Amino acid sequence: MRVCPTNVIQPAGLEGGAEGVWTPTLNFRIGTSGCQLNCVACGHVCPTAAIRPITLDEKLGRNGFADAGPIRLGTAFVDHGRCLPWAMDRPCIVCQENCPVSPKAIFVRETFIPVRDGMHTVSHADELTIDLGAPVLAPQTFSTGDYYCRPLSDPDDSPRRIVANTDSMITLDSNRPFASPLRPGARVELLVRLQRPVVDPRYCIGCGVCEHECPVMGVKAIRITAENETRNPEHKLLL
Repeated sequence: MRVCPTNVIQPAGLEGGAEGVWTPTLNFRIGTSGCQLNCVACGHVCPTAAIRPITLDEKLGRNGFADAGPIRLGTAFVDHGRCLPWAMDRPCIVCQENCPVSPKAIFVRETFIPVRDGMHTVSHADELTIDLGAPVLAPQTFSTGDYYCRPLSDPDDSPRRIVANTDSMITLDSNRPFASPLRPGARVELLVRLQRPVVDPRYCIGCGVCEHECPVMGVKAIRITAENETRNPEHKLLL
C-alpha cells in the first residue's frame, strides 16, 4: 500500500468478510489519482505475489503481449442520472480530458440543448450584438464559451457562440457574425453546447482516473466496476 504513488491501494474492511480484513483493495476516490498507467510497483513489492508481478509491457499490452491486450481492472460506467451534461445540461468534460489511455476510452457526443427560459425578443441588433431591451439575463452567465444564440426565424441556421453578456445584451463571436442584423421583434433562442461523455469498452482499462477526477461529490457520476476485468473471465461484458 505504501509503494502506490497515488495511494489508490487501501486496506479492505469487512466487505470481503473476516478473512479479507486489511487486504489490499482499490479505492479510486482516495489518494491523488487512479492507478497510474506506467506503474507496476505494487506487484514487485508484494512478498507473497498476491498482487502478481507484471512488466509494463504486459500491463499496457505492448510488444509480446500485444495480442492479449492491456490488463484491465474493470470498466467505467457513466451514471446518466448524476453526470452534469447528461442529467443537468451543465457543460463538463473532466472525465474525457483526464482519460490517460490512447485512443481515449471516453469520447464525447456533442449536442445543442435549449436553455431553460432562453427565448428572448430582440430590441435592437447589429452583426455582433443583440440588445434585448430589458434586464432578463444574469451578467456573464453565458460568456463561458459553451453558450450559443440562434434566431427562431431560421432554426436551420447554425448557432453563433456567445462571448459576453450583460443583463440585457449579448455579444457574439466576431469570427461568425450574422450575415445581416436581426430585426427588432425577432425571437432568439439561447442554447448550451454539451459534450456528453460515452465510454468505449474496447479501450477502457478501469484505471479509475476518471472516477477520481469527477467533480460530482457524493456518489460519483462515473464509476469503475469489475466488469471486463482481466483476472476473472466471468466478469466479461456481453458485447
